[in-house]
Amino acid sequence: MLIAQITDLHITRENEVLSGRVDTRQAFSLCMDRLAGLTPQPDVLLISGDLTETATKEEYDFLVAALEKLGFPTYVVPGNHDDRAAMRKAFTGMAEGEGDTPFCYSVDENHWPLFLIGLDSTVPKRSEGAVCPSRLAWLEQEMQKATPERPALIFMHHPPFQTGIAPMDACGIFEGLSAFRDLVAAYSDRIAGIICGHVHRVIHSTIAGVPVLLAPSSAHQITLDLRKEAPLSFTMEPAKIALHSWRGDNGLVSHYAYVDEFAGPYPF
Repeated sequence: MLIAQITDLHITRENEVLSGRVDTRQAFSLCMDRLAGLTPQPDVLLISGDLTETATKEEYDFLVAALEKLGFPTYVVPGNHDDRAAMRKAFTGMAEGEGDTPFCYSVDENHWPLFLIGLDSTVPKRSEGAVCPSRLAWLEQEMQKATPERPALIFMHHPPFQTGIAPMDACGIFEGLSAFRDLVAAYSDRIAGIICGHVHRVIHSTIAGVPVLLAPSSAHQITLDLRKEAPLSFTMEPAKIALHSWRGDNGLVSHYAYVDEFAGPYPF
């Protein structure tokens, strides 16, 4: 199974440029072209939050119209820039509940070797994340549907660990983090991996042997600065698409494909 992941699109309203420098609509369109041209085509696209910059209907409409042109299904979870109620209107039927209730759901396609779990890690109107008791209880219930032979792939916005990039760690998960990590450890044989966004960089870690993989933004990247006093800034490093390949006898293997064109390939 081949899973494409993009994250932190930050789609703006028409003719708006993020921070005076980033045309996120153009960046997203280039990303869609790259996805459409992949061979083989992914089985599914997962988008791990911050779909929009200000969560307006206009921003979500632009996003949905572009995704509908892809030839494979897409599933999304909110980021701290998103609005759950607006997402429910844009992605009808994806997550149960109403209004501002957590945007959590699972995807159980019998022909897929993985069971997908979309976990909402957001706190409305706040940058930091949380996994509250109700979401932990829901996640544990969903984990009963996974098995070692057909494990779950969890996708969420905030990473469940400290990345070392101080300004992003300052808005990471605080409520429920320890309990979430304990739950992952308890079900580690039923979890293929956890994929996230939020930090706009390729970052890898593990929880009880379970790989935790962060994808870079489709638009702009947070500066790699590991000093404790690092300021929050961004760079225009080339955007990438994460491609996660799952095979039962080989586990999860992740690749990162540049969106921009480049020379090659050349024969050796």
